[in-house]
Amino acid sequence: MKASLLTRSVFLSLILLPLAHADDISSSIEEGLAAYNKHDLKAAKQALDYASQLIAQQSATALSGLMPEPLAEWTAEEASTEGTSAMGLLGGGIQVSRTYTNSAGNTVEMQITADSPLLAQWMPMLANPAMAATMGKVTKIGKTLVLQGNDEQLTMIVANRFMVTVNGSATMDEKMTYAKALDQGKLEAL
Repeated sequence: MKASLLTRSVFLSLILLPLAHADDISSSIEEGLAAYNKHDLKAAKQALDYASQLIAQQSATALSGLMPEPLAEWTAEEASTEGTSAMGLLGGGIQVSRTYTNSAGNTVEMQITADSPLLAQWMPMLANPAMAATMGKVTKIGKTLVLQGNDEQLTMIVANRFMVTVNGSATMDEKMTYAKALDQGKLEAL
């Protein structure tokens, strides 16, 4: 029964994967399945962990592409996925960030965390406006609740899967403008 479930999971993973890195990913999944079928659990885990890491890298690249472009009079660094490997220490997930700077030197940093167990801690708080209000001002961007924290950070949960934080030295209005510039529809579609 376990082999059947693993086979179905592998099949679904292969169908859902984009073509980029597909050869490395599918090869690693096939290697893991072959090792599993030989009862070599250590090798199976290593191969599947490697495939999982490659998939996380692909997902991080897709998230990076959703970061808003800099506003007029602002510049931006390339999106960073450096935190992705560290997320493994926190139970898993993917993290990307991008920093924007204006001519006065004020910054906005947007960070998107995806598929992390840490989201389970935030979702109930933001889903309950009364609880969220104890941590700051609650507002909305579209249908998404946004917490304007007492620490001047914006936090929102999109599609019960993504935590978006916006902070930095810029004004709250500038941070909110960047939060609004994030295409939530495209984020939800990932």
